[in-house]
Amino acid sequence: MNLVDLQELARNKGFSHVFSASDNHVMCDGKQAKYHADELTIIDYRTVDNGTDPGDDATLYMIEANDGTRGMLIVPDSFHTDPEKADLVDHLRRKHS
Repeated sequence: MNLVDLQELARNKGFSHVFSASDNHVMCDGKQAKYHADELTIIDYRTVDNGTDPGDDATLYMIEANDGTRGMLIVPDSFHTDPEKADLVDHLRRKHS
């Protein structure tokens, strides 16, 4: 599966919003809400590994906020990932396990 396929899969499962990580919170498209890691839960996640360029690899997280908003957060799987985003995702993954 490629990233476009994963996005379609997430939408079909009801994860219609797109989250973006910024500083120590997550923003949601179409909403003014800001969510902190404690307000979010990873429901599922899938990784794209194209096997060629490691810079093309990414993980799509299907996330639900405590207010019921469901969306996806796409994080590149590379050493260029923003350290603050990596900390946020690490916190979410610890909650998930």
